[in-house]
Amino acid sequence: MKSFPCLWLAILASISFQPDADVHAEAPVTTPSIRERGMVSHGDMSRLAAVMAKARRGEEICVAAIGGSITAGGLQTKDPKNRYIARVADWFTQTFPKAKVRFVNAGIGGTNSLYGAMRVQRDVLSKKPDLVIVEYAVNDNHPVPMFWGSYEGVLRQILREPQQPAVVQMFFMQRKGENAQESQHMLGRHYDLPMVSFRDAWWPEIYSGRTKWEVMYADVVHPNDTGHILASELLIALLNDVNRNPPAATSASVSRENLPPPMITDLFANCRYAQGADLKPTQNSGWTQTPDGTKWESPAATDGGIEFSFAGRLLFVGYDIVEDAERFATFSIDGGNPQPLKKSPNRLPLAEDLSPGQHRVRIDFAGSKVPQGSNAKVRVWAVGAAGASE
Repeated sequence: MKSFPCLWLAILASISFQPDADVHAEAPVTTPSIRERGMVSHGDMSRLAAVMAKARRGEEICVAAIGGSITAGGLQTKDPKNRYIARVADWFTQTFPKAKVRFVNAGIGGTNSLYGAMRVQRDVLSKKPDLVIVEYAVNDNHPVPMFWGSYEGVLRQILREPQQPAVVQMFFMQRKGENAQESQHMLGRHYDLPMVSFRDAWWPEIYSGRTKWEVMYADVVHPNDTGHILASELLIALLNDVNRNPPAATSASVSRENLPPPMITDLFANCRYAQGADLKPTQNSGWTQTPDGTKWESPAATDGGIEFSFAGRLLFVGYDIVEDAERFATFSIDGGNPQPLKKSPNRLPLAEDLSPGQHRVRIDFAGSKVPQGSNAKVRVWAVGAAGASE
């Protein structure tokens, strides 16, 4: 079983590849060598084997995935059945016909592992999954050291669940082969997790010209149906390996009690998150809920503020703000000096390095200063915090 860093991809520009005879640009085929490259590490397979034992007994299992727009599929896949998580769930159905298989697709476009750490409990773990595929190698590919910790937080939250779900890391890539695999791979080794890399498998084929990017991708980031099918084949190859050669013991060797100490930080292991009907302000002046009840909206012609309480050392606020509204919006923490509220396209924290315990965040909007006819507004849809006590 392989478990090695993938830094060799950084020197691809100096390598000349020889084509496999059975790989064609028009119809990519997952050859044994491609499949072998994509199998970064089998890791500790005991949790995966336990899922299969449960399915073999005819019990209900839940297969889930959390990630960004690649996992969500969006407009890039014409048939939702071709999305990689749907095909993995179908593998369980076909392989274990007596089992009842549920699957959860918790992919949300434009989100990274920070947002994933905030919502993994609400959107995935509350569904009692038996297997969770984690996909953030593309959206975490930014020079933000915090993503090391938030990605570790996603893994730790899943691994410490009482039902001990299996975790598989999945690494996709951007147009030039770049992603956050190096750091995520190190974390995977730390927790001895199974890891599959679409980049390791297919980037050499694309770089060498044996396969065209456009055959498997709809744009510079998102796989099309073909790409999702090829990705699912790599994951299914891992599942087949475990099913044919299960480890001697099927009880998970890594449990909540013996989880290794954090490699980077334990900050994101305990997160609190509220959205929609659960998002309740502690103070409110002039803000109203949107008709669907999912957001709090700033006043149109008057000044108003809204305040939320939270416990933790890092604050995340999910909000929508158009550029016209930025000069009228501010936020403050615990009654401190107001700071400009800016667009946050990368879903970054609003405040970090706070003292432990309870805090207040207030957002003010000077609606009386907005020019007539402008649609400048702020809409708050979530508040989360990391570093909360259990």
